[in-house]
Amino acid sequence: MPFTTAQSLLFVPGDRAERIPKALASAAGAVIVDLEDAVAPEAKDRARRAVGGFLAATPSARILLRINAVDSPWYDGDRALAAYRGVVGVVLPKSDLASLTRAAGDTDTPLWPLVETAQGIQDMPGLARIPGVARLLLGTIDLALDLGLDAAHPGGRTMLDMARYQLVNGSVAAGLALPVDGVFTDLGDDTGLAACAAHAKACGMTGMMCIHPKQTEVVNAAFSPDPAQTDWARRVLDAAVGQNGAFRFEGQMIDKPVLGRAARILTS
Repeated sequence: MPFTTAQSLLFVPGDRAERIPKALASAAGAVIVDLEDAVAPEAKDRARRAVGGFLAATPSARILLRINAVDSPWYDGDRALAAYRGVVGVVLPKSDLASLTRAAGDTDTPLWPLVETAQGIQDMPGLARIPGVARLLLGTIDLALDLGLDAAHPGGRTMLDMARYQLVNGSVAAGLALPVDGVFTDLGDDTGLAACAAHAKACGMTGMMCIHPKQTEVVNAAFSPDPAQTDWARRVLDAAVGQNGAFRFEGQMIDKPVLGRAARILTS
């Protein structure tokens, strides 16, 4: 499966490189090795060396690498790791036009902008059009903090949905894979996780970042078409064979947009 269609993206702290093999063997569609938020400042250099050692010793591994921000003292050292064959994408935190433009000039590795600031949202949809961008990610927790939102309140959730729209619209307009939603932090609430993922999917997101391996199967299931949808899509497309223009099927008018939705369900 291409990384740009991964439904669950699992974080692994960079200073716990011994966990990377287990993460790669999990149900995660992609693994993000994190050198930024998950690693304390005093452990940054040690984490970078550990990740470099893993990549050198495991050339068959394929990971996404979240580096530190371009204005941090660790950026240059982190981006040097992108030269390893196993790094198939660089996740750039707090992405905006200025930082992403710089990063695009610093590496040939595909970029995965993590949009998590007011400036990043303001710079949409331009972020999606920068050469080298593969897929957008939405950092809901940091964005809520930057905007002063209460994400537990319907008003705060509505504001985050507006941010989701910006990423989805920008991705579609730029011809990118659809974006990835932020993390769900309650590890004991699988029902809440499934509901959060289903909401993100309804908003047009096609994946979600995870902070524990146990979340990946729930997220994968939430972003996969359910059997009833798949069956409906197949029957609609079968019924469309030989039809010219709109037609009636099981009491519903079927036209080009409906056929497009059915085709998308079968290819998702």
